[in-house]
Amino acid sequence: MHRVLVYRRKFLPKSETFIYEQLIGHHQVKTMVLTRQRPFNRKQFPYSPVYVRKRMTGLSTWLKHKKIKCVHARFGPAGLEMLPHARKAKLPLITSFHGFDATKRVRENPGYRRALKRLFRRGKAFTVVSNHMKKRLIRLGCSAKKITLVRSGIDLRKFPMLPVQPVENGEFRLLSVGRLTEKKGMDTLIKAFSTVHRSHPHAKLIIVGEGDQKKRLKRLVKKYKLGKRVVFKGALPHRDVQSELARCHVFVIACKTARNGDQEGIPNVLMEAMASGRPVISTYHSGIPELVENKQTGYLVPERSPTKLAKMISHVLSQRHEWAEVVARAREKVERNHDINKQRAKLEELYLRVMKK
Repeated sequence: MHRVLVYRRKFLPKSETFIYEQLIGHHQVKTMVLTRQRPFNRKQFPYSPVYVRKRMTGLSTWLKHKKIKCVHARFGPAGLEMLPHARKAKLPLITSFHGFDATKRVRENPGYRRALKRLFRRGKAFTVVSNHMKKRLIRLGCSAKKITLVRSGIDLRKFPMLPVQPVENGEFRLLSVGRLTEKKGMDTLIKAFSTVHRSHPHAKLIIVGEGDQKKRLKRLVKKYKLGKRVVFKGALPHRDVQSELARCHVFVIACKTARNGDQEGIPNVLMEAMASGRPVISTYHSGIPELVENKQTGYLVPERSPTKLAKMISHVLSQRHEWAEVVARAREKVERNHDINKQRAKLEELYLRVMKK
């Protein structure tokens, strides 16, 4: 069985379930992990073998010793790190782009942008999570022929279609899950919810996640006098996120392009909410419209518009008769395009193809 080395500098942040899900379950290749520091979140991401190398000297010799046939770097900077070693070992290099590495980093660092041209020229193949990101890589100088669309996927067995939660006394439960960073747009959501709260005083907004904007977001809640109507749950294990999805009525995430240019790929939690039978409201941001089609598989509004978001939330809450059709189409869309088994098979096919060449 051919051996593929997957390189992730940190193995593995809690939010990177999408990387873990594409690491496991292969049938024709054996994947091994290389990281630069002691692995963490091992309970959430149990995996073996994971090799730790703080320094990369002699890596090409080590790759040969381990009989590695292909190197797969996760994120653009990791691709640049691996390029000289893969070339020295005469191994094909695949680099996966996920978001900031094709947006924020390019804008902030001209040296990185220039170096990417070298990576695009010498790397064997590249994967992206959306057509939106594919266009970005082409604009940055990557040949379209080298790019494979491998969408993020979820294990649909973990997210069965759930029955609709009953609504008692107008106590709608809105849920948002994501790191509390600028690009997640939680500030836009809180401002929108302050308007929704006027017409739906018993509605509640549950926010799951941690991040550098938490204090600012709590100040916003205080400013709009939302008190106990907005609940911050902090970061939760995946199974608890599933429980929150089961308890909510509507899922909302107001992603936006951050001031430094940072963008999302497509948040996995949107797929999880759609698979679970929850109506989703999001924004025309990055690859999200490839998953959420407005008024077909969910609802979309422009980025950074609390007014339009508030209007859309109120519309969705008042049109509960629409939900059944929308969530059925959403589930079907996730099954078709974001089943982890299908996406994993696509990645394995790519491994075999580059090794054959």
